[in-house]
Amino acid sequence: METRPDGAPLMVCKYCILSEMGHCRKERPLEHEPRYLQSANGVRLRLVFDCQRCEMQVWENA
Repeated sequence: METRPDGAPLMVCKYCILSEMGHCRKERPLEHEPRYLQSANGVRLRLVFDCQRCEMQVWENA
């Protein structure tokens, strides 16, 4: 099992759900926050967007 330091996201990626849905903040600056992903078994993950760097972070303990 991989460990990560406290206060670190589960994942940082260039893929952005906002951009994929056509809601990129660079084009539409006012979007509702926070955003979440939820699995079928109820695990909820918080999404944080760093639009200056075009990155999306996935955090646990939402």
